[in-house]
Amino acid sequence: MLGGERVTEFNDLSKLLNISDFTTEKIEPKKIEEVQSQIMPDSNLVHEPFNIDKFTQEIYDKSINRNQLYREHVQNISAYDLASGCIKEIVYKLNNTPVESFADKWLPIMMRSTIGSAIHNFIQSNSKQFTETEVSLKVPSLRLSVRLDNLIGQNILVEIKSCTYSDYEKIITSRKPRISDFYQTIAYKYLLENHLKEAKDPKIKIREGTSKPYYDSYKINTIQFIYVAHDMIATDVDSFGEILNRIKEIKRMLHSKSNSFFFITTLAVDVTNNIADPYINFIKSKIEKINYYLDNNLMPPNDDPFIDKKKCFFCMYKQLCDVK
Repeated sequence: MLGGERVTEFNDLSKLLNISDFTTEKIEPKKIEEVQSQIMPDSNLVHEPFNIDKFTQEIYDKSINRNQLYREHVQNISAYDLASGCIKEIVYKLNNTPVESFADKWLPIMMRSTIGSAIHNFIQSNSKQFTETEVSLKVPSLRLSVRLDNLIGQNILVEIKSCTYSDYEKIITSRKPRISDFYQTIAYKYLLENHLKEAKDPKIKIREGTSKPYYDSYKINTIQFIYVAHDMIATDVDSFGEILNRIKEIKRMLHSKSNSFFFITTLAVDVTNNIADPYINFIKSKIEKINYYLDNNLMPPNDDPFIDKKKCFFCMYKQLCDVK
């Protein structure tokens, strides 16, 4: 049947401004000049138009800082790790192994993650159909910390995913989710149904902006995906005209010429009748193996079934790893 950080929104200016800083005292002219010099650019400078090369370097530098900060503080297995991460990279990461460079191997990934976050925020903040959003499932006994998008009642799990038009076309044609997306949601189902008590433990701290599960029991029988085509990047397209033709074909397949949201589709998967069992076994086995290697201070051997050579290009530990 089947084959990342949220953008922080500040709606309350009091979080940004300390009102007590404002007084009626007269500010010295010299102090005013100092403040202005920090805010306003020097009028004597010769300015240049926006430069893509300079922007690329800025993104490169920012990715280094962002990834280094993340790697230094990460202590738990993520949903991505379970769904599609190479087990060797996961063990390197959780051992806080030093790397040669923290820079992203593909710089547009930062823009894509920002777009993905905006899509999540747009759907979640404009719909009342979900009973729970941004649900934290932290299970210290398994070294797990994940966050699922939405729940509807106690039986429907909803995941929002952004994708390229190339993937979007395959999804609406096959009516199947991407396999890594399915594994990710199966991990949520497994944790909700088997480790809920620990995840709801009031002593466990969770990330700000998330909440612990509301109900005392869940039986997920439907996993629904909301797929949103967020860009027109596709490796198998050679021209912009071909991209436009692809979008027209997608609209035709969806039987809609004027639908404002033709780039959004939903896909519900029935996971009753033990259909999910093989995928749950995969998730459980991967969790056990990761923890085994960490507990025994071992690196996964090169014949470990959870090693994924297709991840090598993006891996920060490529120079250390002997998997070729």
